[in-house]
Amino acid sequence: MGRLEMKNVQRKKDGRLYFRRKVNGQDTYHRLPDIDDPSFAARYAELSRPETQRLAPSLGTIGAMVIAYKKSTAFKRLADTTKADRSRYLDMIATDHGHRSVTGCTRPMVRKMRDVYADTPGKANVWLVAFRCVMEQAIEAEIIRENPARGIEMMELGEHEPWPADVLEKALAAASPMLRLAIITGLCSGARIGDAIRMQHNWHDRQMMTFTTSKRVGKRREGKQVHIPMHPLWVAEIDKHPRNSITLLYDRSGKPFSDTDIVQERVRRLMEHIGSPTYETNGRRRGYSFHGLRKNAACYLAELGLSEDEIGIICAMTPDTVRHYTKRKNNLMIAQGIALRVTRGDVLPLKGGQLKRSIK
Repeated sequence: MGRLEMKNVQRKKDGRLYFRRKVNGQDTYHRLPDIDDPSFAARYAELSRPETQRLAPSLGTIGAMVIAYKKSTAFKRLADTTKADRSRYLDMIATDHGHRSVTGCTRPMVRKMRDVYADTPGKANVWLVAFRCVMEQAIEAEIIRENPARGIEMMELGEHEPWPADVLEKALAAASPMLRLAIITGLCSGARIGDAIRMQHNWHDRQMMTFTTSKRVGKRREGKQVHIPMHPLWVAEIDKHPRNSITLLYDRSGKPFSDTDIVQERVRRLMEHIGSPTYETNGRRRGYSFHGLRKNAACYLAELGLSEDEIGIICAMTPDTVRHYTKRKNNLMIAQGIALRVTRGDVLPLKGGQLKRSIK
């Protein structure tokens, strides 16, 4: 397949065409019709127009509801990292579907729009959540009575697996210094990526990292306070970096990372660089993600003999989550603990004489 020579247009591995454009300083990709489709030229021209030249969306369109939702109290209540991520997807929705009428949006249509991202189910699910919020805003505005995105199932993601020792070794050897610090932060803290990019130097004393998690509980913005004993490996890695920011992790300009997708994308590129290691979950192949390091941390603490409650306090997990994350490690540890008792017995009692002894 020949290379496509059009500005900002590229063909991805799935054979589809996408227009690349900066949104809030980040690359976003917008689906284009096939090049021989009659609507290609109009869509390409629309996406190529500078932001300042784009017309304000008409009342009752999806684009107008995106703007209204961004001004809503519900959006403003979101945690900063969630708000940044949500905003990126809202901009994608406005760009790709902002011209569509809200009243003409049906459930099959929403499913079709979501399925554009079927190859990346995580992205499809985040898109669907953002679209539901936009349609809820349309209900608030009394344009529609029912949300067409409600009842559409999330795509199956499967499990986030912990990174195997060989994958971790290769990743740390190939990672850039800042990405290496990010990986070790996840590995030693068990924190979610949103909390990892928030961690500040004044939150720790080189022995204990203390902060309140940013994860929402339902509609409440209350997080859990965690106290994480700092492994010497983590402290040593922090010391390798100048304090160009109040946060441990920062971008090339010395500013804190604005959202989690930047780090996630760097992890994806790193995995490609080391050979794209994958594992199977729910019948499909999946690559290792930053969230898998959370399982690494929980399994390491379980291996040290910490209880489920102790691991939960450090990693901000419920006992059920700890049990789920460490179940295979615990099974292995139990098997290793009883191995001597099992192997020192005689599988063939008649040959070994155990039956004779029992008769006596």
